[in-house]
Amino acid sequence: MPVKIKMPSAIKAKLGIDPNGRVQRFVTNTFYKHMDKYVPKNEGNLRTVVDIQPTSITYEMPYAAYQYYGIRQDGTHRVQKYTTVGTGPYWDKRMVSGEIDDIVKEVQNFVNRGGK
Repeated sequence: MPVKIKMPSAIKAKLGIDPNGRVQRFVTNTFYKHMDKYVPKNEGNLRTVVDIQPTSITYEMPYAAYQYYGIRQDGTHRVQKYTTVGTGPYWDKRMVSGEIDDIVKEVQNFVNRGGK
């Protein structure tokens, strides 16, 4: 009798952990939700003009890279002051260092509920 073995990609898709799966999308959206308070805000456009894909979050305002790195790409001008307390460059890293345990718990709860 032949044995049928599922390919790892099929198993990942069924579990929702493939790059476009429901768990991956939940992880990305959870990161975005937690990251919001670390993103510099003056009028809010940087926080709201965002492209969220299953495996990436892209802040699309023209000045996003300047705010993220804290310096112009040509190295000629540094951000002098971030207008919102707790925000600053490398906001994803700030968020992870402060909230990764909460994110892991949220994702685990999502998985435990069967991705619902």
